[in-house]
Amino acid sequence: MDEGYEKIMEIIEMNRFRQRLGLLDYTACWEEPDRVKGLDLEATKKRVCDLIKAKGLKDKTIADKLGITPQAVNKWRHKGSFFVIENLYVLSGLLGVSVDKLLVPVAVKKWEVLIEKR
Repeated sequence: MDEGYEKIMEIIEMNRFRQRLGLLDYTACWEEPDRVKGLDLEATKKRVCDLIKAKGLKDKTIADKLGITPQAVNKWRHKGSFFVIENLYVLSGLLGVSVDKLLVPVAVKKWEVLIEKR
């Protein structure tokens, strides 16, 4: 039992100081949207509005780029209605992010994979 404990402590020390890391097994973790579950439209709207505010874009500027009225932009930003999904592509360009960064999924898949060195 003591030998197993010492081995675990040795591995922890190696990992802590990044010595001989190539000899260790490691775990890779990541998250990705669960596309089957769909989008959280309210969270997506909030993310888009937060990015617009952070960029300092005015409703008129957005409306000109989207080919709609500033009132329509104001309506989906402040009164609860949501913008047309096709406009996300243009918005992503205005905001300098990918369309995927604008969308908020309802659910997220979490992956954890053990990678063993042999």
